[in-house]
Amino acid sequence: MRAVEFVCLSASVMAAAGIGISRAVAAEPPASLSEAVAIAARLAKTEGSPAAPAAQADRLSLIEPEMLLPCLAAFAETTPGGANWLAHGLDRAVERMAGRLPLDAVAGFVIDDTRPAAGRVLASEWLEKADPPRAAAAVAGMIDDPALPLRYKAIDARLTAAAAAGPEAELAACRGLLGSARDVEQVERIAARLEQAGEAVDVAEVLGFLRRWRLSEPFDNRGGVGFAKVYPPEAAATPDTDSWREVAAEGPHGEVDLNGAIGTKKGVLAYAAAEVDMPRGRTAEVRIGSPCAVAVWVNGEPVMAHEIYHASEAIDQYVAEAEFRAGTNLVLVKCCQNEQTEPWAGEWKFQLRICDPLGTPLGVQP
Repeated sequence: MRAVEFVCLSASVMAAAGIGISRAVAAEPPASLSEAVAIAARLAKTEGSPAAPAAQADRLSLIEPEMLLPCLAAFAETTPGGANWLAHGLDRAVERMAGRLPLDAVAGFVIDDTRPAAGRVLASEWLEKADPPRAAAAVAGMIDDPALPLRYKAIDARLTAAAAAGPEAELAACRGLLGSARDVEQVERIAARLEQAGEAVDVAEVLGFLRRWRLSEPFDNRGGVGFAKVYPPEAAATPDTDSWREVAAEGPHGEVDLNGAIGTKKGVLAYAAAEVDMPRGRTAEVRIGSPCAVAVWVNGEPVMAHEIYHASEAIDQYVAEAEFRAGTNLVLVKCCQNEQTEPWAGEWKFQLRICDPLGTPLGVQP
C-alpha cells in the first residue's frame, strides 16, 4: 500500500521533454542545504510541463545524506504531480546513497506523526529496503496513525502475528483492531474472520454508512433533463419530507436501492434525505458512490454534483468537504437514472457516509 504514485515516463515522452541520461549527468547538485530544500519545495508544487520538474528532480537526486530529511518535509504542501516528482527525485537520491542512508534519522522521521504523511510513508519504504527489522519495529505501534498506509501495515502486522499465535489470539486481535482499521478491505477481512467464528459484525456501521433515509416520488429525467433542473426538494433549504417513504440502506456498504424502493424505471430521478447529528460544528467529508448521476446538498448548501452514468462504481467514489453544524443536519441526495437499456445499466442506487479525512465515521443518525 503506497500513498505516493509515481509518474512513469516513456522513452519518447522523456526524449520530447529533454529528459535522459545526458541530462542527469549534466545536472548540478545543490550547493547547500538551503538550496536543496528550496528545490524540493519548488518541485513539490509542480504544475504543467514535465521538462522543468524533470531537471529539478535530477538535481534533487544528487543531494547528500544530511539533506534528505529536510527535503522530505516538502511533502507538507504538494500538488498531486508535485508529490510524484518529489518522490521520484528523492528515491533516486536514496539509491545513490546506498550504504550512506542515515538510518537513525529516517527511522525517527517515520515515527514522528507530526511530519507529512506522504513523506513518512516514503521514508518507511526506504527503511524497509535498508533494514527490514528496524522498519517493522518503527511501524509496529502505528495502529492509530494519521498516515493511513502506516496504520494499515501496523494492523496487518498485528493480525499476522496474532494468527500465528493461535485462534484465540487472532480473534482477540480482530476484536481490538476493528475500531482502528480504516481501509475498507482490511475492515471487511477482520469482520469476515470474526463472523467465521460466529461473531456478527455490522460492517456498514463500522464504516459509517448512513442507513435511514426518506425517499421522494420519482421525477422526470427523460433525455437527461432532470439533473440540471431544480425540482422542489432542492429548491428549499429544508424540503418537506413528511410524505416521503422511509427506506433502509442494506448490506455491508449501506446501499440505497432505488429500484427496490420505487420500482425499476428509466429516465427518472429521486431525492433521498437523511438526518445526521453532530456533537459540534465542523468540516467533514461527504463520500458517495453510485453508478448513476448524483448531486448532494448539506443543509441546503450544494456539496457536489457528478453527471456520469454507469461508468463505474466504488465506495467513496466521490468525496467533497461540507460544513456541518452542531445538532441535526439534513443530507439530501439527488440520484438520477438515464434511459440506457443494457443489462449493466439497470442499477439505480447510491451509498453515502460522512467521515474525517482518515475515513473515521462522523455523526450519528437520530
